[in-house]
Amino acid sequence: MKGLRKERLSFQFTSMEKPSELSRCLVTICDVSNVEALETSYLTGGSIEERCITMGTALTPVDCYVELLLQQMLTNEESKCTISNAKGNDVTFTMKLLRIDRQKYYYELTVAETLELAKQYKENGVKMFPKYPLFAHAYFNQAAKCLLSWSPIDHLDPSIEGAGTIEEMQSLLETLYLNIAACLIKQDRFEEVLHVLRYIDRQENPSPKATYRKALAQFKVKQFTEALATLERIDYASSKECVVLHKQIIQSRQQEDSKYSSMVKKMFA
Repeated sequence: MKGLRKERLSFQFTSMEKPSELSRCLVTICDVSNVEALETSYLTGGSIEERCITMGTALTPVDCYVELLLQQMLTNEESKCTISNAKGNDVTFTMKLLRIDRQKYYYELTVAETLELAKQYKENGVKMFPKYPLFAHAYFNQAAKCLLSWSPIDHLDPSIEGAGTIEEMQSLLETLYLNIAACLIKQDRFEEVLHVLRYIDRQENPSPKATYRKALAQFKVKQFTEALATLERIDYASSKECVVLHKQIIQSRQQEDSKYSSMVKKMFA
């Protein structure tokens, strides 16, 4: 998408409060145009209708943008909203924020509430990943930020938060790092993959999936020796994709060595 715009049509002052990332809002939406070819749950129906929108639940790009626009509105504000794309096919609609039913902020959440929110964001990301990997990436990032707001997690008191809750937070954070790495690989951002997966260096038995993704990133940035060492930390022979990657790394390293030898010979011939 190219950009978001809103033009205020009317406003009756009651409060200067805007929806937060955790709010549930009652809105009306009407005069929707150019959404026929797009997936959306929020911009449906031709006439004026009231609907509740809970922030952080959008599962399509259009709905994610609707939430962003809604966060910029005041109670009793009615605005014409525009979602523009590079092709010039603008999605337009009129939205009015009737009231904020639930106003909550990240800093008010307990550890258990933060964990549940992170799990919700993670599930949203999993659902969006096949069609909309960039939006999935945003959800995974947000979930990780929620958990990291309680860092260091291993310093939380088990007698207060519960040992199971703390373990689940640590496990979920590792899963999120894996998912973020998958998103970065799709974007060819291999150096960042190495940064995200650096935690496996401290593990005695890293997961095969994390090991594969780190080795793949090392391979893509031509760290062939390091990539082989990473794969050899696990039983890579038991994984078909690891075996294929191991073979590719060896072949590429041989090719690079051959190129280097040829270059040296030409320099000193």
